[in-house]
Amino acid sequence: MTTPGRVIVAGGCGAVGALLTGALREAGRQVLVVDPAADPAAPGMLRADLTAPDTRLAAALDGADIVVLAVPDVVAGAALPVLARLLPPHTLLVETLSVKTPIAAALHTYRPGAPTLGINPMFAPDLGLPGRPVLTVRHHDAPVAAEFVAALRDWGATVVETTADEHDRITAAVQVLTHAAILAFGIALDRLDVPDAAARVAAPPHTVLRALLARVSGGTAEVYHDIQLTNPYAATARRALAGAVADLDAATDALPDFVALLHRARAALGDGQPAAAQLCGQLFAALPRDPGAVGGPSEERSRT
Repeated sequence: MTTPGRVIVAGGCGAVGALLTGALREAGRQVLVVDPAADPAAPGMLRADLTAPDTRLAAALDGADIVVLAVPDVVAGAALPVLARLLPPHTLLVETLSVKTPIAAALHTYRPGAPTLGINPMFAPDLGLPGRPVLTVRHHDAPVAAEFVAALRDWGATVVETTADEHDRITAAVQVLTHAAILAFGIALDRLDVPDAAARVAAPPHTVLRALLARVSGGTAEVYHDIQLTNPYAATARRALAGAVADLDAATDALPDFVALLHRARAALGDGQPAAAQLCGQLFAALPRDPGAVGGPSEERSRT
């Protein structure tokens, strides 16, 4: 982004906020980080509450060209009436919430017609933007919103543009369902009380699932809870998972039923099945020989 002007990143001390702050500053933008956890002695930092702005924050908002909301859903919802009062009509508001339909409705109420962009980095921020997917929703389009989307591409992100409803349907599958399946796997392991040696003799699918479980269960609980709670399609996704386990249980009674279930599961991949199978082979080939160890030489195990 080459246009001069002040950018405010609310929640810039958090993971997503820090990611965007770094990218914006590297692009030559003047960024003010606003966060209750900000160090007031550090340059470009302001310790303030977005929902109850003091005089300095109010002045900064009045002079901002872009305001990024890298804050939890509840904070963003509480801040919108304040921002509607303080932001100039031309200021681009960029929200980073993991669910888009509620904020889309709120924006229609508080900032109708004002330029607003929704983005959702579909990865842990510590992985960085290059090569990573970012979903975007142009709540209210404008040239400045198109410029921000272009900047995401310049920073190396793979941008996928959707509507708010499409975004939430997609994330219900790739986040809600995925995280639920991984956590359910961990809960089932706990219930089975499997001997510790299981990790050392596991076939690649189990090893990969254990790695995914370690990643999700070791993450920020508030983030994963928000995804499971606030997405309007979340309950439907979890019911689909529970129903699928019931279908699997019933299909074990007869081989033809089990074959039909495999075909049904494979059909969900559509035309992406060959590429997914190839990726799986690459992942398995990269696993260590000792599935209970980290690092070391790799080879593909024959059992899956």
